[in-house]
Amino acid sequence: MKCPNCQRENEPTSRFCVFCGAILPAPESGSSPEAAETPSGVSQQLEAAQRELRRLSAIVALMNDRLATLERQQGLAAPSATPAPPQVPSAQPASAQAPPAAPARAKPAKPREWEQILGGNWLARIGVVALIIGAAFFLKFAFDNNWLGPLARVILGIVVGLAMVGGGYYWRTKYPTLAQAITGGGVALLYLSIFAAFALFELIPFYPAVFLLLLVSIGSALLALRYNSMALAIIGIFGAFTAPYILGALGPGIPGDQQTGTAIQLLVYIVVVDLGVIALSTFRNWRWFTLLALVSSLAAFGGWYGRFGDTVSLLVSEVGLTVIFLIFVGATTLYHLMWRRMSQEFDYALMVLNAVAYFSISCGLMWSDLRAWMGGFSLVLTLFYGALAYVALRRGIVTVRLSLFAAVIGLLFLTIAIPIQFGDRAWATIGWAAEVVVLTWLGLILRIAQLRWFGFAVFIVMAVRLLFFDTTIDMSSFRPILNERFLAYVVGIAALYLSAYLLWRERERVPEWATLASIFLVAANFFTLWVLSFEIWNSIGTRTVTTERALRSAQNLSLTALWTVYAVILLVIGIARRWRVVRLGALALLAVSIVKVFVYDVWVLERVYRIIAFVGLGVLLLVSAYLYQRYSQAIRGFLLKS
Repeated sequence: MKCPNCQRENEPTSRFCVFCGAILPAPESGSSPEAAETPSGVSQQLEAAQRELRRLSAIVALMNDRLATLERQQGLAAPSATPAPPQVPSAQPASAQAPPAAPARAKPAKPREWEQILGGNWLARIGVVALIIGAAFFLKFAFDNNWLGPLARVILGIVVGLAMVGGGYYWRTKYPTLAQAITGGGVALLYLSIFAAFALFELIPFYPAVFLLLLVSIGSALLALRYNSMALAIIGIFGAFTAPYILGALGPGIPGDQQTGTAIQLLVYIVVVDLGVIALSTFRNWRWFTLLALVSSLAAFGGWYGRFGDTVSLLVSEVGLTVIFLIFVGATTLYHLMWRRMSQEFDYALMVLNAVAYFSISCGLMWSDLRAWMGGFSLVLTLFYGALAYVALRRGIVTVRLSLFAAVIGLLFLTIAIPIQFGDRAWATIGWAAEVVVLTWLGLILRIAQLRWFGFAVFIVMAVRLLFFDTTIDMSSFRPILNERFLAYVVGIAALYLSAYLLWRERERVPEWATLASIFLVAANFFTLWVLSFEIWNSIGTRTVTTERALRSAQNLSLTALWTVYAVILLVIGIARRWRVVRLGALALLAVSIVKVFVYDVWVLERVYRIIAFVGLGVLLLVSAYLYQRYSQAIRGFLLKS
C-alpha cells in the first residue's frame, strides 16, 4: 500500500506509514474480513501509537543528553543545531492535514537582573543565617544569665523552628526563595535545640536525642527534595555543624568526669547529621552541598579531637573518623551507582579529597602507636576501593569511568603501602617493580589503557628510587653482589624486561605499545650497566691498594673494560637477532668507551693500567670490526632497515 504523504510502499495490513507515521487509507471493502475497522478501533490505535511515540521521544532525548555529556568529557564539539522533534501523527487524514508550519523562533531568554538576584535571593539566605546565629547566641546568653529555664529554652527553640518550617512550606509557591531560606533556618534551629537538650541541659537521654536528630536529618532531606533546593540543604547543614561551636559544647566548661560521655555524644551527633547528607546525596547530585558537608564534617571532627582527643581512646577516634569517611564515600558514589549517571571531574575531586583526608588524618592518629600496621591499613584501603571499582563496573557502561577512578585510588594506596610498610629499604623498590609488571599485565588482559599508564607512572617512581636512594650503601658492611642494592636492581631490571616482553607481544594489535616496550628495554639496560658499574667500583674500593692513584686507576680501568665488554655483547646480540636499535645502542656505548680512553684515561691512569686500557680496547674494537665484516650482508642497510 502506497502512503499518500511520502509515496512509499507499506504492507497491505499496515494502518500507519512506517516511514513518516501518516495514517494510511482504509482498504477497499471486501478485500479481507479483517480490514474493516470501526472508528473507535482506529482512534484507539492512534492513541496507542501516539503514546508509543512519546515514549520513544523521551528515550531519544535521554540518549541525546548522555551523548552530549560524553562529547563534553571527550572535548568534542557539540552539534550546532538541535534536531526537530518527531512529528506526532494527527487523527485527521493525510490529505486534510495542513502543511507544516514554519518553526517558531525561540524567544531570547530574558537576562536575570543582578539586583533581583542579590536583593531577592542572597539577602534572604544571609538574613536567615544571621538569624540562626543570633538565636543561638541569645540562647547562650539567656543560659548564662538564667533568664529562662533549660526546658523553656529548648521548647522555645523547637517551637520557633517548627514555625519557620511551617511558614516556609506555606509560602513555598508565592515566595519560593524566601520560603526555602526560612525553612532552612527552621531546620537549623531544630538541630540547635535538640542538641542543646541532650548535650548541654541533659533534658533527654542519649538514645531519644539521637532518634530525634535522625528525624530532623530525614525531614531536612525530604524538604530539600520537595523544594528541589540546594540552598535549603546548605542552610540546614550549615546550622547543624555550627550548633556545637555556638553553644560552647567544644569549650572548656565540661567537667572531667563527663568528658568521655560528651565526646561520644558529639561524635554521634556529627555522624547523624552526615546520615542526612548521604540520604540527600543519593537522590540529588548537589556537588557544592556535598563539598560543604565534607569540609564541615572534617572541621567538626578536628575541633572534636582537639577538645577530647586526650580523653577518649584511639579506637573511638578512628571508628568515628572511619564512619564519616564511609558516609562520604556513599555521598560521592551512590547517586551515580543507583541511577546510572555518569560522573564528572567535580565528583572525582570529591572522592580524592575524602580519601586523602581520611588517610592523612588516620596516619596522624595511629602513626605513633601503630606504625608497624600502617602498611596493612593502606592495603585495606586498596582492597576497599578495588571492591568499589568492581561494584561500579557491574552497574554498566555509564559507571565505567567511576570504576576506573576508584581503581586508580586503590592503586595509589597500594603504591603508598609498600614504602610505608618496608621503610627506606630495598623491599620498597621490589614491591614497586612487582606492581609495574602486574599493572602492565592487567592492562593488556583487560584492555584498559589507564592501568598500563599507571604502571608506567609507578616505573618512574621506581626509577627515581633506584637512582637516588638505592644507589648509596654503607661501605663498612659492603659485600659484592650479596647486598640489598644489588637485589633491588636485579628485581627491578627483571620487571622491566618482563613488562617490555608483554608489551612487545601485543605490538601488532597496538603499534604504540612497541614504543613503550622500547623505553622499558632501554631503561633495563641502563640500570644493568649502572648497578654493575657501582658494584665493580665499590668492590675495588674495598681492597687494599698501594696508593690512591693506583686505586683510582684500577677503578677507571674496570669501568672502561665493563662498558666496552657490555657494548660488544650488545653488538653480538644485535647482529644475531638483527635488531637495529640494539646495534645502534652498542655502537653508542662503544663510542663512549673510546672517548673515555682517549680523552680521560690517557691522562689519569698509571702507565701499566694505560697500556692495558689501550690494548684491551684495541682488541675489542678489532673483534667488533670483524663481526661487522663477517656478517656484512646480514646487517647491510641497517641504517635504513630494521
